[in-house]
Amino acid sequence: MNPIFEPTEDGIEIIDMTERRRYRLITDNQVRTNEVEVTPTPYPVDNAAEIMTDSITLPTKSAVYVYDRTGSMIAESDPHGKTVLPQNKYSLDISGPVKLYANVDSSVEIGLHSNQTHIDFGDPTEVVLGARSYHTQPAGSITTTVEPADVMQVVSAFGSALKTTKPERSYPTLRGHPPTIEVGQRLDIPFQFESPDTGISIEVPADLQSIFVVTPLAYYLGAKVKHGSVPRLIMDSDQSFPLAGSREFESTVERLLKQTLFLDSLVRVAGPSSNPLQERHELKSVLPFNMTEVYNQSSTERLRTYLDVPFEMIESYLPDWRTSVLQPTEDKIPYLPFLAQDLTVVKTQSAQSRDTENNPVTGKVRTNMTTSAEVLDQSIEQRWTDGRLPQITAKVPLSAFYNDINRTVRADPIEIQVVCNDPGMGDELVALYSTYGSREDLPFEVRTHRELTVSELAALFEQTSDFVHYIGHTEREGFRCTDGHLDAWSLETAGMDAFLLNSCQSYDQGVALLEKGSIGGIVTLDDIDNIDAIHTGSTIAQLLNQGFPLYAAANIVREECTAGESYQIIGKGATAVSQSRAGLPIRFSISRDGECHQLRLKVYTKGTFQIGSTYQPHLSSTDAYHLIPKEIGPVQIVRADLPKITDMSEAAVLLEDGIRMGDEIKFKEIDLFDR
Repeated sequence: MNPIFEPTEDGIEIIDMTERRRYRLITDNQVRTNEVEVTPTPYPVDNAAEIMTDSITLPTKSAVYVYDRTGSMIAESDPHGKTVLPQNKYSLDISGPVKLYANVDSSVEIGLHSNQTHIDFGDPTEVVLGARSYHTQPAGSITTTVEPADVMQVVSAFGSALKTTKPERSYPTLRGHPPTIEVGQRLDIPFQFESPDTGISIEVPADLQSIFVVTPLAYYLGAKVKHGSVPRLIMDSDQSFPLAGSREFESTVERLLKQTLFLDSLVRVAGPSSNPLQERHELKSVLPFNMTEVYNQSSTERLRTYLDVPFEMIESYLPDWRTSVLQPTEDKIPYLPFLAQDLTVVKTQSAQSRDTENNPVTGKVRTNMTTSAEVLDQSIEQRWTDGRLPQITAKVPLSAFYNDINRTVRADPIEIQVVCNDPGMGDELVALYSTYGSREDLPFEVRTHRELTVSELAALFEQTSDFVHYIGHTEREGFRCTDGHLDAWSLETAGMDAFLLNSCQSYDQGVALLEKGSIGGIVTLDDIDNIDAIHTGSTIAQLLNQGFPLYAAANIVREECTAGESYQIIGKGATAVSQSRAGLPIRFSISRDGECHQLRLKVYTKGTFQIGSTYQPHLSSTDAYHLIPKEIGPVQIVRADLPKITDMSEAAVLLEDGIRMGDEIKFKEIDLFDR
């Protein structure tokens, strides 16, 4: 069964073979492990094992939720103290690279310190560990023709990846990855991809545009997609809701997707997870239904209840949402499982509207080969909104999605290659060496290279690594080397997962790296001044080192760096080089209003923390959970909150003189700051 449990010298390692993830637990006693019958936990698990130990130490600061024997949550870990519980039967819900539950009959003490989580049971105790794969990898593939009727059946099968159709599906850990799509001569849907029986179907005209738009909604609802002359939602075959009317079809579907997931997130609190959600607290008195009653309704009854809620009532509370823009053509069919997995809003466009749309990349990309233009034409565009800041966009070719799911997660240290191919840019190389790998909690291996030849740079790009930071010049012929130019299109493969090409007009070469094997990167659209390049490159490096994904790093440098607008994401913007200590990358900005300090927090998503996840600030004025990704605040803070902020070393704090990590901030800098 998967995940599997492997004893180690100092504990036990949980290996998710499907996701290629490892989670090592340190125990204070000799582990005896054997697979046992899965015992009840608040949510489903895939495999279980029993160990005997008096404590467990997790390698990261992990949120731990404690449930009693009835399945009700009674406590959670405190990031600034200890959680102590007397002898009893408990189920511990532990978030990590693998979803983990621990059933015990003992006392429990949970403490978070030194970037670790320590769980003490007092005496040697039998602990039943239950593990569940996050299922962010597809469990197989479906073959289909390009005929709309066949594509409808494929999308109908996506709901098979849901681990539940109850409101808890709003948790990303209970939404598995739909199967990938291969276009062929006939339709072939393996038996394991049978769609759930929810009683919900979506009727749309038999054209690809309509099917593409409803794909994420159909996946989330576990709905069947069928042909109908008028777009509409069908519940139990006897009630319908129009998907086109006073509003455009795409806008109606967008609203329904957002409304359903958001209200699920509020209603799920009536289940085993009773986290105090701030949005629920603010809306509970105005929503026209009882949440406990709705939680226990069937899928169709619950959906009918949600449809009675005016969208305007909840709109300002919604998390930020990703949008994907694409042409509704046959070559985009293989994108559908990835769009569903992201729960992205799908917008379609014609070739004409694409050419005339105001795109920040248009007119700036210098392509030296027809191949690059073809890749861009066949790509989709993804957009991230961020409240007050400019929208972040990225062209994503299909290859980036497949490179991501085929990514090999190694047990080796995070390997970063820094290349400086211009002796005049050595200052950036020096600055970067002390930035990458500066974290004691994660093993990094940073290698620096100077003035490489064409063959040397090609060999470095082709070897396996987590990240490449290139400093130098990019010209029409490719990367400038000591003996000529390397055109990335000539590479056999690109072995790095992600990259930053900090050189002038590097977009085209970045596209080539994606097509050759990379997942995502940051490139430039313009010529960049050396001083600006050093500052921006160092800032991006600092953010990536702390676990920020590419899109978040680009978002922050656009606000804080003079040349930030010249840096562009390509490929999967959610790609991250390292893990955040607290699991989530956060941006703080602090202002002063008279004698009061106001704090704004932007919480970004990455990895298994996707839309529907929550974040708890642990501040004096608020201890509630908030849906993410979005900006939280302004929240009033007091001086007692400042150590909590500075203790979050993975947080980016925006100050007047630039960006700092939380543990670099002095209290007096915050007190004197007036934004």
